[in-house]
Amino acid sequence: MRHSFSVQMSSTESVSDLVINRKKDRLFIEGELGKIEEVEYIEGKVLTITGENGVLRIDICRETLQNALTPKGKT
Repeated sequence: MRHSFSVQMSSTESVSDLVINRKKDRLFIEGELGKIEEVEYIEGKVLTITGENGVLRIDICRETLQNALTPKGKT
């Protein structure tokens, strides 16, 4: 299963690093969301984390996230 994501920052000052390495086909994004203001699920499938400096959205349902957070060998 594929999971998409988006990052929306309110200012470039909140982005500390952005590296695009075309030779190795890699991308690195680092920044500061700031104080977390809200964490919610949109339509049960998009985890949205809103901070004072931006928003991180990840297309991942609750069940998949919970399974990923459960230690292996435990249910």
